[in-house]
Amino acid sequence: MQPPLPRRSLFALNAANFFQAETAGVLLPVLGVVLREAHWNYASIGVATAACGLGTLLFQAAAGCFTDRFPRHRLTLALVSLLTALCLALLPFEPQTWSWLDPSLFLYGALSAFFGPLLAAVALGLAGHNALNKVIGRNQLWNHAGNVAAALLAAALIPLAGLRSVFFLAAAGALLTALSALALHAPDLDARLATGLTPQARRPVPWSHLLRQARVRYALLAIALFHLANAPILPLAALYAHSLGASDSLTTATVTAAQIVMAPVSLLAGRLCDSWGPKPVLALAFWVLPFRILCYPFASTPYAVVALQLLDGIGAGIFGVAVVAFTAGITRGQGHFNGLLGAFNTAVALGGVAGPVLAGFLLEHLGFAPAFHSFAALSLLAALLFTARVPAAPSRAPRYPSIPYSRILPYSSRR
Repeated sequence: MQPPLPRRSLFALNAANFFQAETAGVLLPVLGVVLREAHWNYASIGVATAACGLGTLLFQAAAGCFTDRFPRHRLTLALVSLLTALCLALLPFEPQTWSWLDPSLFLYGALSAFFGPLLAAVALGLAGHNALNKVIGRNQLWNHAGNVAAALLAAALIPLAGLRSVFFLAAAGALLTALSALALHAPDLDARLATGLTPQARRPVPWSHLLRQARVRYALLAIALFHLANAPILPLAALYAHSLGASDSLTTATVTAAQIVMAPVSLLAGRLCDSWGPKPVLALAFWVLPFRILCYPFASTPYAVVALQLLDGIGAGIFGVAVVAFTAGITRGQGHFNGLLGAFNTAVALGGVAGPVLAGFLLEHLGFAPAFHSFAALSLLAALLFTARVPAAPSRAPRYPSIPYSRILPYSSRR
């Protein structure tokens, strides 16, 4: 029987997810406007934004492996949050030149790569495998609520204090994330369990054994294709709505509509992962995407485009929960939970970098309908690949030779 989970640490983890979303949710949308007011050209603004994305992309896998090897997840989360707060608070005071801002944005992106695996590690180390789905569902609910709150706070603050105040709002979110991490009760967290190990499996298997598994290789490919198709759809939908006569406020609604839907869907996804298993729930997110993309060319009003964004909330809400549950199922008893999650996040980031570039080319030369059809075909390929070639995780981990984490995890498992 699963013992009751500690309320204090659960509350602190939910708060960390909420405030971390506030940190990430308000910065990049206004960064381009701030730089444009500083007389940057569009090419330089694009490079600055890319520097942030590049930092996240390059450090995703490293962040996951570091989280597996360094057991002080609570303190690491607090330290990364404090460094992020300092980085964001200094941005408005730096000289408005690329030699200062681009490295700072790269550093911010690199630090951001650590939040995903660290928050997932804390959730697994706190809840264990049996209660992870429920806890991750609640975490994601608070994460999406933080995004909505950040947008509302920014909208209220900008008319009073200007666009640069958003940097301080994001820094405050990072500082509150650090305080939330420190509020976690250290004895509630199991460092070994947080890496995917169990009382029966004391050491992780070699990475080579994990990567030989078909479910890992095909899942990486399917997730990369999924986000190659998914990442450019939001800006495409916003541009399409604008071409249909949408006002600025209605164009903004294409963003907020999805976030509002994601919150309850995340909670439901956690429950479905318990009853159905992670693979069927994650497959549902894959199949929602081609259906949504194929519907856009048939939308004749901007309100119809915004309504279709509700389906984005369903797919993204499911994916954020189910991919963590799916990773935990694969690595249960084998270790490398955070490293594999970092690899999946790298596949997400690769799709996020390449997708908008492809979208710009298709939109420029072919128009909206062919662009939507092309991405629908890519997403359909990803859904077919994931459904047909990725088997569900076994109920028991396969037995492989194990290796030590370089004696860096000294704690005995309590579960």
